[in-house]
Amino acid sequence: MPDGAAHGPRPPDAPPPAATGAGEPGEPGEPGEPGEPGRSQVRREPGSGLRRALGLTALGTILPGAGLTQTRSRRVGWTILGVTLAAVAVGAYAVLTRGVTSAALTVVARPDLLRGAVVVIGTWGLVWCASIVLTAVQARPGTLDRGRTGLLAAFTTLMVLVVGGGALTAADYALITQDTVEVVFSAPPSRPGVGAKVVEGDDPWAEQARVNVLLLGSDAGSDRIGTRTDSMIVASIDTHSGRTTLISMPRNLLKAPLAPGSPLLARYPSGRFGSPERSCAQNAPGVTGQCLLTNLYSEAEAYAVDHPGAYPKGVVPGREEIRGTVQQIVGLTIDHVVVIDLKGFSLLIDAMGGLDINVKNAGTGGPLPIGGHVTADQRIVGVKAWFTPGRQHLDGWHSLWYARSRAADSDTFRQARQRCVVKAIVEQVNPAEMVGRYPQLARIARDNIYTDIPARSLPAFVDLVERVQKARVNSVTLTLDDGIKPWDPDYARIRALVRKGIAAPKPARTPTPTSTTPGSASGTGAAIRTPRPATPSPTTTPYAQC
Repeated sequence: MPDGAAHGPRPPDAPPPAATGAGEPGEPGEPGEPGEPGRSQVRREPGSGLRRALGLTALGTILPGAGLTQTRSRRVGWTILGVTLAAVAVGAYAVLTRGVTSAALTVVARPDLLRGAVVVIGTWGLVWCASIVLTAVQARPGTLDRGRTGLLAAFTTLMVLVVGGGALTAADYALITQDTVEVVFSAPPSRPGVGAKVVEGDDPWAEQARVNVLLLGSDAGSDRIGTRTDSMIVASIDTHSGRTTLISMPRNLLKAPLAPGSPLLARYPSGRFGSPERSCAQNAPGVTGQCLLTNLYSEAEAYAVDHPGAYPKGVVPGREEIRGTVQQIVGLTIDHVVVIDLKGFSLLIDAMGGLDINVKNAGTGGPLPIGGHVTADQRIVGVKAWFTPGRQHLDGWHSLWYARSRAADSDTFRQARQRCVVKAIVEQVNPAEMVGRYPQLARIARDNIYTDIPARSLPAFVDLVERVQKARVNSVTLTLDDGIKPWDPDYARIRALVRKGIAAPKPARTPTPTSTTPGSASGTGAAIRTPRPATPSPTTTPYAQC
């Protein structure tokens, strides 16, 4: 064939000839015939596809199913998104109508709902993670190179870890809450009908004007025999105003009145603890001594061991006797009891981040010791350290010792320090910060706290605590200055002091009319107001001011 035949006209549908040299039309990277894609356009298409895939994956992480609605699995995406929005709407309605705290406690207070919440959280977490992976797979362009595919896979993995980790944490919190509520708030009332009356409606305390809670600090521990209630405080709360009165029980009260029907009446027929029988359980065998209020708990426990069946099944004798006796002493019905082990008290304050307390010297004016005891010749020995006076931040260990120390003064001053520590806890606790330490707080509560407050009443008590924090906290001290002799207490006077301490404050007096003094320069006289002398309260001493 002649050479020119190779250069003849090509048929219209023939493929273009192969490139034979640089710069010829059709070479990769160079513009060829009109409408043919170039190198920069090829680079832009995978880049824009990657950005779209990353964006949809991120959207599906923020809102379950939202990214999937823009893929070929849009029906699945809309289903997941619809369920999510419906759940959010229900939660928002509950929060708007009941408040955040009440809505949350509605679930927290019901262990069966918490168990269901664990299943729902785990299942929904798996669905959410699966939707993220499916979104990334279906949004990935087919032309994506290996490097961009790896980047998309890494981003998807990170998003799955974020969502999966959050779901696991939420499920763990629900399990911790279920366990804590079932352990701490599931104790039955000591007797049918005992406990605060909480009602449905805007005000859960509409039918109960006052709630009285007995706070007991127990010194039970591995290095101690038996249990002594070294700290006994009645918190009497006006449910309408939140005004709270803290009534400190002297631990060394003698002849404490026993509750009607107490099994201990068989041993103390006079109705007084330690009378006439004085061989109380806290003393060594065969030794008689003073029967202090702080030893009543141990006495009841020992009596129950020696007399099986004396107390109803399920009743803790020590708590039952302390509750009944304190009711007789203060003349108030004890609605609920809270017992906290001293170790738990220290851990609780550490979990709060410590307390700011105005530390004082001992009531006698000298330094306040940490630890120690008084010998027969009135020397203080065994002191671990000494407090420095002044406002300072105390951790749990130092806060506990500030509340317990009494070697340098007496129970009277220790009671004042205890009330100041309780007041600091009420005023300084921050619920928002406590959420971040929730697992730690739950373990402390489960292992160190007992209460007969039922779980269903938790929302009402949270509401009550909020009222207390906004109101005034005052104290009733049962000391020698108030005419109370621990060795021979006047219980009628104690009840009178309590009634005065919990009484609502009287309305402010109207200003005294002004009078004029003759002979003033203006001829009308100078206005004189006669100040009324302040009447000191018999229930407050200067040392008790926190």
